[in-house]
Amino acid sequence: MTDSVIQGITDYIMTCPLLKDGVLRVDAIGDQAIEYLIETSIFDPVIKQYVNGDAEMQYLFSFGSREFYGMDRLQNIQNSAFYETFADWIRSNNRKQIYPDMPDKCYPEDIEVLSPGYLFDGSARNARYTIQLRLTYYKEV
Repeated sequence: MTDSVIQGITDYIMTCPLLKDGVLRVDAIGDQAIEYLIETSIFDPVIKQYVNGDAEMQYLFSFGSREFYGMDRLQNIQNSAFYETFADWIRSNNRKQIYPDMPDKCYPEDIEVLSPGYLFDGSARNARYTIQLRLTYYKEV
């Protein structure tokens, strides 16, 4: 059990074997490669509210990274391929029902990839890539 949904997501992402030695941050990323980030989104967290107060909930977030980038075609292919493999890791965990730990009375149901990984911001030296995800869960009152 964890204290918050974002803490559970952070701990979950940190188990990904694809992450290199870069630091993982929440809602912040530096300007040097290699760094990773989990970024919260603007969304309505309630999907469906029940009469007793329980709810079907969602948590939208992005996972991103700062990667080496430039005119080197192979480096840029490697960056994009990382996100294809990361999406496969998320889907594989979902099939196996491996989810983030959740706060008390919250039960994960699904974690899904909402977008492919894509170049979010590029410069001559490094670039920021991102992929959008959604965690759905049931919350009891």
